[in-house]
Amino acid sequence: MKVFMKNWQPNKTKQFRLHSLLRIYSLVMIIIISCFALLISYADWDMREREANRVGQRVLARTVDEVEYYYRESTRLAQSLVDNQARIEGIYKYFSLSTPDYFYWQLERKASPYISVSIYENIDDIYVRNDFVTGVSIVLQDSTDVFVSKRENRGGQKIPAESFKPDANSFAVPVSDPVSDQALGVIYISVEPEVLYKAIDNTRGTIPVAVTVIAPYETDMFYIGAKGTNESWLVGTTAHGYQVRVAVPKDYVWSGTLASSALILGLSALFIIILYMTLRRTFSDYQSQVVDLVDSIQAITEGEHTKRINTDKKDQELLLIAESTNDMLDRLESNIHDIYQLELNQKDANMRALQAQINPHFMYNTLEFLRMYAVMENQNELADIIYEFSSLLRNNISDERETTLKQEVEFCRKYSYLCMVRYPKSIAYGFKIDPELEEMRIPKFTLQPLVENYFAHGVDHRRTDNVISIKALKKDGYVEILVTDNGRGMSAEKLAEIQAKLAQRTFEHTADYKEQRQSIGIVNIHERFVLYFGDRYNISVVSAEQKGVQYRITIQDEEKG
Repeated sequence: MKVFMKNWQPNKTKQFRLHSLLRIYSLVMIIIISCFALLISYADWDMREREANRVGQRVLARTVDEVEYYYRESTRLAQSLVDNQARIEGIYKYFSLSTPDYFYWQLERKASPYISVSIYENIDDIYVRNDFVTGVSIVLQDSTDVFVSKRENRGGQKIPAESFKPDANSFAVPVSDPVSDQALGVIYISVEPEVLYKAIDNTRGTIPVAVTVIAPYETDMFYIGAKGTNESWLVGTTAHGYQVRVAVPKDYVWSGTLASSALILGLSALFIIILYMTLRRTFSDYQSQVVDLVDSIQAITEGEHTKRINTDKKDQELLLIAESTNDMLDRLESNIHDIYQLELNQKDANMRALQAQINPHFMYNTLEFLRMYAVMENQNELADIIYEFSSLLRNNISDERETTLKQEVEFCRKYSYLCMVRYPKSIAYGFKIDPELEEMRIPKFTLQPLVENYFAHGVDHRRTDNVISIKALKKDGYVEILVTDNGRGMSAEKLAEIQAKLAQRTFEHTADYKEQRQSIGIVNIHERFVLYFGDRYNISVVSAEQKGVQYRITIQDEEKG
């Protein structure tokens, strides 16, 4: 200890070690927090990327379905204009006649009341029944004109074929004569782009997407979102050759990831700063406590035996060390004085112990001499009393921990006999054991305290019929021991207290418990029976004031196997 203190250089080494620990710990925490922040940022980017891809797939599938649906609807509407000869004739008359002649022809034409031959009525019916249609154009193979109509101009007009340009958002539907299957031309059904935009908006949620629909003849029909050259496009094709391309802008994923990463890294940096300042303050306080502790110990080793470590500014384990050290120094100082005093008194104590020793054989021999003297003087009753007392004393001094049931009951008989001698006309006793139980092993002094309790507290000397009995009976599967008296009994409160203690199967040897255990013999008996027989043993007590006490002890037969 002194060698260590002589080589110890105050503050420098300790400060260096604590500061190194602070730097290492702070660096480790910074690396851990930074890695954790980067991991969270990567997880956020991966989640956004997966979500963008998932939304793109959903938008692609929905758009393909919508385009295919409106193409089929457009095909149905186009076919409805040429689904019979009367309507085909009406279309051809419109292209071959002037407008007045066409109206005159409609008046002269006798058609079914369920079939309209007027191109105006048929196209107007399409607009009325289909809100998504914004235009209808008819191009016949052998005509130099093209019929073009819009929702805002449903009557339409004929324009030269060379000046006709189909709407970008129209489906080109080839039509033919349903009878001869001869190609008639092409009907263009223009679809409102808003119907696709709404379907896309309902699918994409808040994620921006770019969607392009390309017709089989390589023209763009619909487009939503900003066009980019570095997007990763998801491509799908309808059953009729319309190509749908969907992409989520990459800047959406990166901008969201950068924003969340900036927030995460900012919070991580703030946490690192707070952690570092906290660690620095903690290590500084810890260092000052360690230095004060070491300085105090050094002073004590150099001779200041009355000095003690100041515990006012110590925390946690340093407070424990300081208090333990102070307590150790106090006890050491006290022990030095005690050891010196003990050494002075050792010889005197040894002499007193030697003088206090009595040879038990000397006591037995003396009692035996007294008994024989009483026999010689014809004092047989006195001789019997001395004999019983000598046997009782010999059994009491024996260090055996267990005995047979027969020996224990015999010990109780001798004790009862000695007690009865004092009151021969008011006390009686009786003991009975089944012969097969005589060699049964039980803990020593487990029945005698119950008998002793009766003679000490239960005998009513005003009566002449005081009696106590012990019966050990062999039952079917268990042994029953009954200790019964007709003495004073006990109150209900005392009985409840004892029954509560006898219900315990585990025992904590605290100071309070040891005091109760020594003052109540039945608790002592109960504990030793539990430790000896375990769960095979049970005890119950029944009593009432002036009606005696009965202890019933049962011990289950030991299972064989």
